[in-house]
Amino acid sequence: MLHRGSGGLIAGLRARPLPERVSVAVLGALITAWFVAALLNQEVFFQPVLFGFGTGSIIAALALGLVVAYRASGVINFGHGAIATYVTYIYVSLTDTGHYPVPPIPNPFAPIEGIFGIEIVDFPTMIGLGGPMNTASAMAIALLTAALLGLIAHFAIFRPLRYAPVLAKVVASVGIMLFLQAAVVLRFGARAKSADPIFPNEPVSFLGVRVGQDRFWLLGTVVAGTLVLWLLFRFTRFGIATRASAENERFSTLLGFNADFQAGISWVMASVLAGLVGILVAPITGVTPNLFTVLLISSLGAALLGRMSSFVVAAAAGLMLGVLDQELFRVEFEYDWIPNIGIRRALPFVVIAFAMVIRGETLPSRGALGAERLPEAYAPVITRWRQSGYALFVTAAVLVTIFAPFQYRAGMQNSMIGVLLALSFVVVTGYVGQISLMQMALAGVSAFAVGSFGTSAGLPMLIALPLAVLAGVVFGVVAALPSLRTRGASLAIITLASGLAIEEIFFQRSGWFGLDKTNKSSDPPSIFGVDFGPSNDFFLGDDKIPSGGFGLFLLVLTVASCIAVMRLRRSRLGEQMLAVRANERAAAAAGVNVAAVKLTAFGIAAFFAGLGGALTAYKLGTYGQDSFGIFVSLSVLAFAYLGGISTVGGAIVAGTLFAEGIGIVATNEWFIDVGPYTAYVAGFFLIGTAVYNNEGIDGFQRKQFHQIVNGWRRRRGLGPLDPAAVRERSA
Repeated sequence: MLHRGSGGLIAGLRARPLPERVSVAVLGALITAWFVAALLNQEVFFQPVLFGFGTGSIIAALALGLVVAYRASGVINFGHGAIATYVTYIYVSLTDTGHYPVPPIPNPFAPIEGIFGIEIVDFPTMIGLGGPMNTASAMAIALLTAALLGLIAHFAIFRPLRYAPVLAKVVASVGIMLFLQAAVVLRFGARAKSADPIFPNEPVSFLGVRVGQDRFWLLGTVVAGTLVLWLLFRFTRFGIATRASAENERFSTLLGFNADFQAGISWVMASVLAGLVGILVAPITGVTPNLFTVLLISSLGAALLGRMSSFVVAAAAGLMLGVLDQELFRVEFEYDWIPNIGIRRALPFVVIAFAMVIRGETLPSRGALGAERLPEAYAPVITRWRQSGYALFVTAAVLVTIFAPFQYRAGMQNSMIGVLLALSFVVVTGYVGQISLMQMALAGVSAFAVGSFGTSAGLPMLIALPLAVLAGVVFGVVAALPSLRTRGASLAIITLASGLAIEEIFFQRSGWFGLDKTNKSSDPPSIFGVDFGPSNDFFLGDDKIPSGGFGLFLLVLTVASCIAVMRLRRSRLGEQMLAVRANERAAAAAGVNVAAVKLTAFGIAAFFAGLGGALTAYKLGTYGQDSFGIFVSLSVLAFAYLGGISTVGGAIVAGTLFAEGIGIVATNEWFIDVGPYTAYVAGFFLIGTAVYNNEGIDGFQRKQFHQIVNGWRRRRGLGPLDPAAVRERSA
């Protein structure tokens, strides 16, 4: 029995808050409107409804897992869909061949084996378990794997991040997503898989519609699971203690509850639930490496309508999202006069925008005992030694850009564009503390715009390029309006949905910010009749592609951008950004216009993202929406955080680590070919960086440098060099 002293707390927990009542009222209105329309025309409406329950059941089930993890640990797990995918592929492999995958491990002896033509170590990829398994055995092993993943996620990742900033938790969950999706591709390939039916799948007639039985079984499973979770968290000691810890961890600890134990159990439950969803759905829809991650955005919308706390509202909202998706599909298909603007695919954004902006508040945060600081945004100290170092670095970049072999020139160009994209994260996240997951969508806006303004409209580059970048800035500022009312993980979700909406509404159809037919083309950059694109001649070097002229153009813009961000950090606006990042209320009390600073930061960040996107268009010549998808944006965030998301030096490090960047090229040529393991290794190190070193590689290097300098000064009888004093003098 709970101590009587907790009665007031638990009574307050059981009282439904006003925002949740608003969500319930809106959801009820949607259901009522749909039901009235269905009565008016049963034949038209019930077919998409019954099919929509299939997709809606998946969305609802994933939303339940998100709510379970959040209620116990305060973490929005962007890797939840990837866990479902990985467990499902294990189940399919066990039922098909009886093979259990070994986690991918890069072979450190690969260079020696390649040189001498020998095999030193044979790393197995699969473990045979005696042939194909039956459904029950395969499901048991797969769900045990899911439970193990939940334990690892809690104890190895999110327990150390318990009091860390929201940014670290978001980045760690993105790392889980990248890591597991890459593991799936490495072990099972990128092709879709299917499984034998688990539920009876013979079609039946219901309300005049022929539909498979398995959809009703799946719907019943989701309803039963929702009921079980509601009862568990509403009436059991474990559930009430979990809710109490989420509300006030200090008080619940004094009452004798182990919040760490509750969070661990909840992570296991969430992971098992994710795996179970994937296994039950695989026979109906099949499974691809990114299926559940795409559906996760809709699931986030459903969970947010339930305020990340109500299982019933989250499940009902998930079902309704599936139904609305099918209804919108029917409307787009049957009525030609309705413009196909992609609203069906942008539906999650609409739902999330309503849940997060109209309600005007952040998610209920989990009670905590403290919080760690965000990564340090160092003020650059321009000394004579640093000037010499910068000059040497730029000189080396010039030589590589012009005279190095093809792969190094291409890698250098990729890295310079990567630096620009990383700078956008440095400004919006490192300086002002706003988590944005839509930067590559903004880069895509400028990339498609430069093709429209330059190639289609025939405008010269000196006009087309600024207009294209300006288009990205406008989109960025408009999409940043929710930041005035949301922050932290809430803003991360809505920017993720914004990026998806931009991708679906604009990139996948013809228009100024979309495709010409199947792709987009951009003419090579040209000023006053002089072409200097990647394939144009240049008077220096070996006259092979990519051209040194285009590389020098990239280098000039990259250096100028780095200097601009350095000066921004030392400016009054930069100080205001850091004040907003530290404490918005304190900054407002000191006279800082918080709204203006936020929108300015998003606009500047969108400028660098748009510039990187436009230069990508010039570099590729012909491109599509795949270069600017939502998963590419998450990868860019991963590299930016890994390099150091709050410093220009971190952006430069991140640029070298980008896919096909100079760092990856050099590693492949000199050490070991990590090509297929790039995303896998990036996800692993991203998790490690978030947990153990939130200042990234650049911050780690700075600390090591200060230790070396202080050791040298001690040996000469001098006092230690205080980094804080250096920052004080440089501000």
